[in-house]
Amino acid sequence: MLRLANVAMPRLLIVGGGPIGLEMAVAAVLSQKWDVTIVERGTELCANVVAWEHVHLFSAWKLNMSEAGRAALRSMGVAIPECREMGEETTDADYPTGKKFLDQYLRPLGNYVSGSEHCTLLLETKVLSIGKSTQLLKGDMNKSRRKGASFRTLVVKGETEEILISDAVVDASGTYGNGNWLGLGGIPALGERTFAANIIRIVPNVTENAARYLNKTTVVVGSAYSAITTISKLKDLAAANSAEFVDVHWCTRRGNEGGSPLYEKIENDPLPQREILSKLANILATSNGGRACLAASERMDEETKGTPTTTNFRLVYHPRSQLESISRSTAYDSDSTVNILLRDVNEIDHATTDECHAIEGVNTVIANVGFRPDLSIFQELQVHQCYASEGPMKLAAALLSASGAGSVDCLAQEAPGKETMLNPEPSFYIVGMKSYGRSSKFLLTIGHEQVRHVMELLNEGI
Repeated sequence: MLRLANVAMPRLLIVGGGPIGLEMAVAAVLSQKWDVTIVERGTELCANVVAWEHVHLFSAWKLNMSEAGRAALRSMGVAIPECREMGEETTDADYPTGKKFLDQYLRPLGNYVSGSEHCTLLLETKVLSIGKSTQLLKGDMNKSRRKGASFRTLVVKGETEEILISDAVVDASGTYGNGNWLGLGGIPALGERTFAANIIRIVPNVTENAARYLNKTTVVVGSAYSAITTISKLKDLAAANSAEFVDVHWCTRRGNEGGSPLYEKIENDPLPQREILSKLANILATSNGGRACLAASERMDEETKGTPTTTNFRLVYHPRSQLESISRSTAYDSDSTVNILLRDVNEIDHATTDECHAIEGVNTVIANVGFRPDLSIFQELQVHQCYASEGPMKLAAALLSASGAGSVDCLAQEAPGKETMLNPEPSFYIVGMKSYGRSSKFLLTIGHEQVRHVMELLNEGI
């Protein structure tokens, strides 16, 4: 089936209806210059946020809403969440959960675009491939000819395929759900694909699925904030169920050699939620010197303002370790548990050693090791990608050289200019988390700037 949009206006296809894809659609509808189609693989717009609606955002409301989004809410008479200026005293209410972000901002924006006669939503639909009319990737290098050619996008819903024709494409499909592998060198560990049912690659809602973690052994892999968020929630689960235990093994590729903290301290951190998690992580990583069980710690609860730690929360820290293999457990319930073999990694010269140690009888592995972009959908387009980050090259280079690029504080970065959003392929743009490739420093506020820049470029090309 071939679908043509309203040809009275230029046609914009947005791949992905997550927070930034939705912001892109809002900006395009507000401009009144584009006929917009959003392709979203979930059952609703921002379906990925539903998966982490139990998680608190680090950033306060002010950083999570765009000017275009506020304008759309005002036009519908929808109340805009109250937000304080950066630096003002904030409370927990200023840092929404994913659910509040959905209910008070994203879903109303979804109603705004779905109510427009110039916006079409294709839900439960997946983009398979994007091409440029009759142009070939390798054979047709004439930029002016490619600029005048329409995009042909193959999508599928259920067993039905369609070709969508558009004049411009914005890829806002993100990276969420496309997790990195756990094995050494970034490839799958032995058995990782076989025992996928034992692996969770997001921050899970441990309260909703408590039976999976109570009186069970869980391995958490990763040293980013998603990993310590997961551990914090497991700690809270243990505190709420004092008659049962929660066993956690925490594995990180890097360590805390020489007394340096695993999570670097940010002076006067403007994000208090991040500061609390950093303190918790550093206390856990140094408790009893590495691979020792964590006993009750009054200092941890006092410094992090967390729930009281009880001896039913038992954590073993495994620094400088990476997964060698995952195999079926034989000494435990063979139907539900696995054994994890860890290989020690020398952080000084990045060499592996022959030393390994095992964790037996593991019920669940939580892989909080980041995500990677799916590059397959634009393989037939001319996109120059960074060999290190897999982000678009102009933006990747600008991010490496920009102010704050080396800072541990993601707020220190600045959004590069609109020229960094250009690709060799005319009228094709990558925005949102996917534009950062494998980097985890992307912020919603950066995405809002990207949307504004791309909207300017799109309108200049009309």
